[in-house]
Amino acid sequence: MPELPEVETLRRGLAHALTGRQIVKAELLKPKILSGLPGRTLLEVVGAAVVGVRRRAKYLIVDLSNGLSLVIHLSLAGQIVLENSAGEHLAGGHPVPAYGSPLPHRQTSVILDLDDDSVLYLTDIRQFAHLWIAPTDQLSEVIPEARLGVELVGPAFTAAELARRLRRRPRGKLKPLLLDQALLAGLGNIYVDESLWGARLHPLRTAGSLSDEEIGRLHAAIREVVDLALAKGVAQIVNGKAVPGATLPRIHGREGKPCPLCGQPIEKFRVVGRGTYVCPSCQRIEA
Repeated sequence: MPELPEVETLRRGLAHALTGRQIVKAELLKPKILSGLPGRTLLEVVGAAVVGVRRRAKYLIVDLSNGLSLVIHLSLAGQIVLENSAGEHLAGGHPVPAYGSPLPHRQTSVILDLDDDSVLYLTDIRQFAHLWIAPTDQLSEVIPEARLGVELVGPAFTAAELARRLRRRPRGKLKPLLLDQALLAGLGNIYVDESLWGARLHPLRTAGSLSDEEIGRLHAAIREVVDLALAKGVAQIVNGKAVPGATLPRIHGREGKPCPLCGQPIEKFRVVGRGTYVCPSCQRIEA
């Protein structure tokens, strides 16, 4: 699933490429994806220009000049590809179909043609992605703000704020808590594993067992891995395995490989049904 670094990286690229561009044609190939407010259709975006691209948690928000916004949630396997007239592309989200593959794909849901002859494709091989069309001043109708936690990119995410949120759920285990979008907005399976490894904390430790120093380490590790992904490139996973030589992930998808810190083989087990990777030496479960 595309996580915050993937969505934020994609947002930055789209903001640069789309702002000022006019949508001249819109095709809805898979109606299931459209989850807009009653009465809204994709044709309403034709003729409008893009005035900006924002993000809230894992939601992409494309604001238009006609007072509407496109809100996109890529879910498990959504992918966006923007291809220009020279065949060059900007892509993000799930890596299947492979970036650079001929589009539209048989699972392409939406095609938007722009006034510079570039084309935006929204594809989802699992068909779980969502697209909403809503008035820009009514996005609370589609983005569940009350169920979204603090943003990880920006000043609101402090060690004190993380501690406050964890202290409210002392019996909760760390991995399920960090996957909960109501606690922190944007982390998913890969970056939770990377953050816990960076903080040297076991995924099954309870929030109430953490000292202030350990919460400080966790906050720093989350910041570090998100910043690293945004600066050096997002996690590269193919068929559930980390790509050899990639900067990220460092332990996720690397079962049996040596821990980058101590050399012990990385182990894999399941937490709330999610494949979870730990170093048995660096991440002991004992408090």
